[in-house]
Amino acid sequence: MGVRGSGHSIGMQKVIIWRLIFFFVLCAVMTFALLPTSGTPGFTGQDKLIHLIVFSVLFFLGAKAYPGLISWKWLYLYLGLFSYGVLMELLQGQTSYRSMEAWDLVADSLGLIVGHSALKLFSKYQNF
Repeated sequence: MGVRGSGHSIGMQKVIIWRLIFFFVLCAVMTFALLPTSGTPGFTGQDKLIHLIVFSVLFFLGAKAYPGLISWKWLYLYLGLFSYGVLMELLQGQTSYRSMEAWDLVADSLGLIVGHSALKLFSKYQNF
């Protein structure tokens, strides 16, 4: 194969690696979200800040894992990750040591917006 074929192969390998990282992080986040907490938070709102950061990272990883997403197709990533957040809250509500909180979904949604904004900003300044 020529240069074109090998470049496509390398690009696909990167996508596969990003997808593996994305799904590993999805599994890790869900696992940690369902473990018992270790006590009181360090500060008020810490849980919401963690949700915001985690969902920002998840959006970034999802965008790297599925680079073909453009314009309105970003909606799929938003809906998929928001649904993931809803599932997380529902599962936490089924435990005796965690609770389901609507404000966590608000923080998740803000995290998706922050992640999308950061991705656009990084993409503007470098081939990210």
